[in-house]
Amino acid sequence: MHEMPDTEGADAASERLWPEGYKQRIRHVVTQRVVDSLSEAGAFEQVYESHYTAALESYPSFVERLAEIVTIGAENGTDGAFGEIHSAMRNGRDLPFARVRARYLWPQPFDEDLKTELRGEITAEYRESHALEHLHEDHYLGKLGFEDFIDRAAKLLVVGGINGADDSLAAVYRALLDGSPLPMARRRPRRIQ
Repeated sequence: MHEMPDTEGADAASERLWPEGYKQRIRHVVTQRVVDSLSEAGAFEQVYESHYTAALESYPSFVERLAEIVTIGAENGTDGAFGEIHSAMRNGRDLPFARVRARYLWPQPFDEDLKTELRGEITAEYRESHALEHLHEDHYLGKLGFEDFIDRAAKLLVVGGINGADDSLAAVYRALLDGSPLPMARRRPRRIQ
């Protein structure tokens, strides 16, 4: 029997991940905006007292949990949009269009300033990604300039985040209607380049 060196730690350390610094902004801003909106309105105090006092110790912790669910939904929405972008490139299709919905549920944590900030952060991060540069050259050179490609990708990710937050709010509202357990919210693992 030969002994194999354990390289799992070194392998993991050398993995290159897609840039996701913009998610820190989503975590901070979206969470705080949802907490502020729900707390100021006292929107679900009676629902909390009727159905969730056993599961969560206080109304503020209940509101924080709702905000966390919405924030994770927003992050997962950006991941879904990135998956659509990656799939389009892999299959030689044009980038998908951002599917903005006609109406969003309250509270809408993404205002125009946050959308602009996120697009700027994503654009700055992706502009530095050599992997995206090569993917652009392989799939969109001649069809779309690199800056336009990055800008469209950033818009898609922001809309994905907005739609993901809205989907999570819809799941929360469905649970609150009948006092069922709050929906599960799990972050997706980071993507390796």
